[in-house]
Amino acid sequence: MYERPLYRENRDGVVLAFLRHNPLALVVTSHDDVPVATHAPVLFRHGPDGVDAEAVAAGTVPLTGSTLIGHMNVENPQWRRMRSGDRALIVFQGPHGYVSPMVYEVTPAAPTWDYTAVHVTGTMEPTADPTAVLDIVSDTARRLESGFGRGWDQESSLDYFRKIAPGVGAFTLRVESVQTIFKLSQEKAAPTRRRVVEQFEASESATHRALASMMRDRGLTEADEERETAG
Repeated sequence: MYERPLYRENRDGVVLAFLRHNPLALVVTSHDDVPVATHAPVLFRHGPDGVDAEAVAAGTVPLTGSTLIGHMNVENPQWRRMRSGDRALIVFQGPHGYVSPMVYEVTPAAPTWDYTAVHVTGTMEPTADPTAVLDIVSDTARRLESGFGRGWDQESSLDYFRKIAPGVGAFTLRVESVQTIFKLSQEKAAPTRRRVVEQFEASESATHRALASMMRDRGLTEADEERETAG
C-alpha cells in the first residue's frame, strides 16, 4: 500500500485501537502465485514477547512483533493450503465515504474518497490442534461479544464449541510490518474540512457518521481552524 506521509498514522496505540474497532479483516495469501483471500475476524492477542496490549496501546512497545489470531472454515481451500511460515497480508478497513466537490464550494474541483485502512503483513502459523482451535475460537467469541455484543456468556456453549471445533481452521500471525492510511481531508483548509465533516454527520449512513467522528477526534475541524486563525 502506498503510504502518503500526510495520511500515515505512526502511533501504535491508535493503530491497535483501529484493529480492535474493525476486526473483520481480509486475509490474503498466495498459492502457486495466485492471490486468495477470505474475510475473517482477526484479533490482536499479545505484543512482542508476550507483553500485554496495554504496553502496545501506551506506545512503549511496537506493534511489529505482536501476534494476531484468526480462524476460518477448515474446508476453505485457502486454509487447507496454508503452511507454517507462509507470509500473509491482512487488511483492516475502517470508516470511509465519498466526498462531493459541492462541499468544497470552489470550481474547478475533483471528487475524492476519504477512508481509513491498515495493512499488516506477517508470518502465518496455521493449526488444527483441537485445544489451540478451541482457545482461539472461544477467545475470539468472548472478545467480540464484549466489544460488540449484548453480554452473552459462552460458558454454557463450550461443549458446542468443542463439537464444532473440528470444522475450524485457526491461525496466528506474527506481525512483521504495518502500513496505515487515514485519509481524512488533511490536505484541505480547515473550513473545507469542517464542511466535509458536516456532510458525513448529516448522512443516514452509520459508516459516514463514524468517519465524521474519527475526523473530529483527530482534531481536523475546529482545532485546525483555530490554529489557522492564530497563525
